[in-house]
Amino acid sequence: MDIVVLGDESFIIGFKLAGIKRSILSLSSEDYEYNLKHLLNDPEVGIIVLPYAALKGLSLSLKNKIEKAIRPIVFPIGEKRDLDIKDQIIKLIGVDLWK
Repeated sequence: MDIVVLGDESFIIGFKLAGIKRSILSLSSEDYEYNLKHLLNDPEVGIIVLPYAALKGLSLSLKNKIEKAIRPIVFPIGEKRDLDIKDQIIKLIGVDLWK
């Protein structure tokens, strides 16, 4: 399973330095919308990382699809998120390992 990072160059570069191989330059709401639609249907993608602010420009239908998706996990970074990391791990594997 691949981890894919979407964002501008300054967002992507840290992930590349950490060893993430797949990244897609996304500069506008349209870029994020297009790239997310394709990545959500890619069986090789397990996690999609993007700036939290990018979620604000997405269509309601895509936001709903992201929210209901089991895999890949869409992980926004930057501001407060609806689900914290623990909740996203539980959603991904289906078991609460902390109980």
